[in-house]
Amino acid sequence: MASSKSRAATAWKIFIGVLVAFLLLILIAELGLRWFIGSQMKSQFTDSAKEQGIESPEDPDVSFGASPMIFGMLNGKVPEMNMKTPSTLQIDGTQISGQPASDVHVEDMTLSQEPVAGTLRASTTVPDQFLLATFQNAIAEQSGNDTLGNLVVTAITANDAEDDLTVQFAGGLAELALKPEVHDGQLAINAEKASLFGFDLPEQATSAISDALQDGMSEQL
Repeated sequence: MASSKSRAATAWKIFIGVLVAFLLLILIAELGLRWFIGSQMKSQFTDSAKEQGIESPEDPDVSFGASPMIFGMLNGKVPEMNMKTPSTLQIDGTQISGQPASDVHVEDMTLSQEPVAGTLRASTTVPDQFLLATFQNAIAEQSGNDTLGNLVVTAITANDAEDDLTVQFAGGLAELALKPEVHDGQLAINAEKASLFGFDLPEQATSAISDALQDGMSEQL
């Protein structure tokens, strides 16, 4: 009887030992995967910045959520990844290089040469100088005149409280408040208010500007 209990206790200890060893292996593999993939993502970001002649001020922050990666990898996917990248923007006049800081959330990303994400959400905050250079470049490309964009749009200010942009033309001769909105998955830009020589233009004028902006965007798309 005592011998039977002893064998049962020994078998139980062996089972517990094997289970603990197995769980430790899974834990080590999980930590190793997170470190390796995180390191690869950081290296890709740094290398991309260097290709543009930019030194990143810091490494991006990469995390993978609470879902075990090792089980997702069996299906060839990364279950979840969150990546916060620092700003590498460099703006000289209308010349833009680098990227603004961003927060990226990815789910079910395939592991392939061209990864595909099941779900992707990204948010970023860009400085007014970036918006100004982008507007000026767009006008220059449309007109074929490199200096026209600098003369037409001279300042852009983002108003967080109103969720709109104030665009200044010709050094303040005219101003236009633009409000970007998304309708049915399509971006629309509406003119909220327009002024000329400091005087507000009537609502019919702002409506006409909104229609013209939307027509222009439709042509681009």
